[in-house]
Amino acid sequence: MSKRTKAVAVEELPEDLGVDWSKWSDGRAFRLKRKRDFPNIDPGIAREVCELAAHKMGKAVRTARDRRVPNKLLWIQFADAYVREGQPCPKCGSRKLYRLHANFTRCVQCNAQLIISAAGLDSYEDDTGTVGPRARERAGGKLKALENVRLERAGESPSSEIFNGYGLAEGTPVIILAEFQKDENGHELTVRNMFERVSRVKIFPADSMAGLVNIGTLMNRADSAWDLIL
Repeated sequence: MSKRTKAVAVEELPEDLGVDWSKWSDGRAFRLKRKRDFPNIDPGIAREVCELAAHKMGKAVRTARDRRVPNKLLWIQFADAYVREGQPCPKCGSRKLYRLHANFTRCVQCNAQLIISAAGLDSYEDDTGTVGPRARERAGGKLKALENVRLERAGESPSSEIFNGYGLAEGTPVIILAEFQKDENGHELTVRNMFERVSRVKIFPADSMAGLVNIGTLMNRADSAWDLIL
């Protein structure tokens, strides 16, 4: 009988988890295994790190837990860029795209492999588990790594407030979806307490949201139109 090993403390690992994500970036689908291909951590955390690595490489990536063994296996597939349904190739502008399957297409003109982004921001969910100190630290770290962050209140649930906005990741515009826990005493969310209350943050390259979000319009809004500015 195999002995179960203790999960690794995420805060003790480097930002990329010590994984060379580029070795899986050739466009093929790979199934990664916990402890073999990435550290002994929740695959949901590995998904977030993989997505960040793709952004830094100037690529797109699609990640998903394995349905049969979600706590151990992770599927990833890199591509050259994201493309909105019905939009031209973001690399060359061609509209001649060959559908490979439901989520991927290839540009006939420049041969770029593209991930089809058909869903709106509100359909994305963070599946890393319940929100605890480590999850909050990771979410806050995502915001702190960005520049010129602007957020506005977009809605709420019984336990949280939802904010949308934009920021700059190394000079590149990104769209932000953030969720903050409500204060039990009804205190307003501010830049001073937001990192104590942040629960989830999702970041998307602005070009992947073409047709859904006009980044130019957002960046031209006055500061007075935003609720939170970092």
